[in-house]
Amino acid sequence: YPPHSSTLSQKQQQTTMKIQAAVLLSTLAITTAFAPIGSTTPTTTSTQLRAEIGETGIAFENVAREWRCKYTAGPSGGPGDSDSLKECQALLSEYLPKLKELPGAKVTRQVCGGCLDFKVSIVQPLEEHGAWAEANYEPLESEFLEKLKGIEGVSQVETQEITFEAL
Repeated sequence: YPPHSSTLSQKQQQTTMKIQAAVLLSTLAITTAFAPIGSTTPTTTSTQLRAEIGETGIAFENVAREWRCKYTAGPSGGPGDSDSLKECQALLSEYLPKLKELPGAKVTRQVCGGCLDFKVSIVQPLEEHGAWAEANYEPLESEFLEKLKGIEGVSQVETQEITFEAL
């Protein structure tokens, strides 16, 4: 899986993900059934795509597109009265119905009151995520990020693509 976004440009990340998806899909095209990793008894089959990161022992079925930023603390010095955090949440509320319409999407939000992070993760199974990645995450990503950048007090607007697994 590609290194963190700080080491590769977004275009390089997208190219790497496309190549990995193509390899994965071509491998799956010649396979008729999948057993869960570590299983020696083929008791069930799955059509869910699953990938591994080399020989690390890390396997995943889901990929998340993360949108993140820093918001400013409110007058109290914390998040509870932060105007920028309130606006970030309002923006997410505006886009949440559209995000949930993406195939297989589950949306999570993470907020840190200490480091002032606001993060949205759109988690999808590999195949569905690959289709959205091929479309450069449009139209939702560019619209959302532009509006996020327009919120007073918001900085460091970034994206990242990461594996996302419940263990």
